[in-house]
Amino acid sequence: MKNRLLLSTALVAFVLVSASGCAVFSKGRTQMVTVHSNPEGATALINGEVIGKTPFVVDLKRNGSYDIELNKTGFAPTTLTVLPIENEYAKRFLRWGIDYDLGAMNDLTPGGTVVDLLPALPPGSESDRYLAMNYALLQADALLSAKEISASDHKALVAAITKAYTN
Repeated sequence: MKNRLLLSTALVAFVLVSASGCAVFSKGRTQMVTVHSNPEGATALINGEVIGKTPFVVDLKRNGSYDIELNKTGFAPTTLTVLPIENEYAKRFLRWGIDYDLGAMNDLTPGGTVVDLLPALPPGSESDRYLAMNYALLQADALLSAKEISASDHKALVAAITKAYTN
């Protein structure tokens, strides 16, 4: 009788634990984050450490926050912040302390993004917009002539400069 009660108690406990799930096993301690840029080929730094060029996929710990800086010649540096937010496991009745400690109760957001790089505009470009746009376009042409940027990057840079000054 005592063994039967012990067995049924263990079975009920096992079902409750299994039904609640352990986020570490189902979600993992890390999450893949995808970053694209328009145009591609921007150098990416995560919290100051160079990790490569866009597009890229990186595996990040779920309980951390990250600043992703994108740099490309002719374009203004852009920073994207990736933050942890509580996921569906945080709302469950049975939760495990280890899930919080290892970050499995969080999802990183954004998990994937496309960043439109803006042109690096000269200072004081508001005083005479036509001259400033002309200067920025000449800089883009000079970068192409010096082979610091590709033809497709030049096209994207000219389009971004034109858009910035016509709005």
